Amino acid sequence: MLVCALFIMLEGAESAARKHIPPAEISAYASALDGEEARYSQWTIHVNSSHPNYKLAKWEPVNGVYLGAYVLQNPTIHYSMAEFNQIAGKRHASFFKYVGYGEPFPSEWVREVKAEGAFPQIAWEPNHGLDEVKDDAYLRGFADAAREADVPIFVRFASEMNGTWTNYSGDPERYIETWRMVYRIFEQRAPKIAMVWTVLNVPERPIEDYYPGDAYVDWVGINIYNVKYHNGNLKERSAFEDPLQMMDYVYNRFSRSKPIQLSEYGATHYTVTDDKRDNAFAISKINRLYMNLQELYPRVKAVYYFDVNNIEEYNEVRRINDYSITGERQLIGAYKQATASPYYLSRIEDLPAEGNTQGAVNQIFTYRGHIFEQDGELYADEEFFSRILQVDVETLEDGTVQLTRRDGVMPRVARVPFLPHKIWSGYKVNGLFPLWRDINALPLDMVTEELGYQMNWNGIDIYIQE
Repeated sequence: MLVCALFIMLEGAESAARKHIPPAEISAYASALDGEEARYSQWTIHVNSSHPNYKLAKWEPVNGVYLGAYVLQNPTIHYSMAEFNQIAGKRHASFFKYVGYGEPFPSEWVREVKAEGAFPQIAWEPNHGLDEVKDDAYLRGFADAAREADVPIFVRFASEMNGTWTNYSGDPERYIETWRMVYRIFEQRAPKIAMVWTVLNVPERPIEDYYPGDAYVDWVGINIYNVKYHNGNLKERSAFEDPLQMMDYVYNRFSRSKPIQLSEYGATHYTVTDDKRDNAFAISKINRLYMNLQELYPRVKAVYYFDVNNIEEYNEVRRINDYSITGERQLIGAYKQATASPYYLSRIEDLPAEGNTQGAVNQIFTYRGHIFEQDGELYADEEFFSRILQVDVETLEDGTVQLTRRDGVMPRVARVPFLPHKIWSGYKVNGLFPLWRDINALPLDMVTEELGYQMNWNGIDIYIQE
């Protein structure tokens, strides 16, 4: 049984202002939501261990974040990784490229990435639907070419399936079956490949249905974009959205068992929706994300900036926002500063050919957002206990929740009532009607005490030792 120290940092507005980059337009955010329950919690739960508690995934660094970017649609830097590195003031560890399913393996581009001292991510998209994905000569040949490239590669297969805009969404069972088949072939034929299962941050509700299972996923990814309006509609205001909060559902659900990758991140500085240039908006979002990952989201292990001006792209539907940073001195200056820390890695760690074969290491796990205080009692979502602390959770016939911690010979048991609670998870219909997610909230102090944790207070921090 793991012997852990649980660090719970209660970050109210005061501590958030003192310790972290404050969320942009927080007052607008609060006023946009209905009722106290909708307000976003800045509290964080940190779980630490005094000994190894986690086995690294393929190509996962023990500490730090692989710094990545997408530059292949930016003519101002001649689509060049080298120019992007020079302007950004730092070598990036990885770059990505979109490849349609059925297209050849991008061998020449992969060689160019290797020449820059980086490793590739391939966003491999079956844009004609899952029917084209078969165990055939094309799939096996793609895997063989990836092996022959002799470099670690992230393969981000069929991402954003949780939305309705992809031709491979709508049938979770078929999606999982296809994913697992592709995963097995790469495991057999291309051991340097790490497969990344990536969703868009919204909608949340379908995400779980499409998850292929821990045994068939190496990394879990999420795509996030900060825009001032959704869908180019002035009524769908979204400037208040916090990039950290936008990660929380995926991060809280998967980070205990998988490294998290921000497969795409972008912040607009110009939108045709209101025809206004707003560098301060993009700077605030970039700072908010990159300057807080190390402390608040240590299980994020890779992040790719989407350096694209969509307004000039071929897809007319997407000609709304400019996410590029290399043409704006203020933006590239902010990006330089936000990524200057050595925590943002410029190269892949020296690891065996298979990725990671070492035993368990020590990792810090955090839990964000689904924590609140009511009537003087601090509550956390039931999933914190099951996902992060990994205790057994069972709802009994009398409506109470029983939690069992396997600690040595005799298990420790807590039986407590739960508090039904709603968490705001976005808007629908022109951005006017809030979406809510129901959770079972459990009293944190009571549960941790009954499960045998030792608790000590230090200002805004709570330390609970097993």
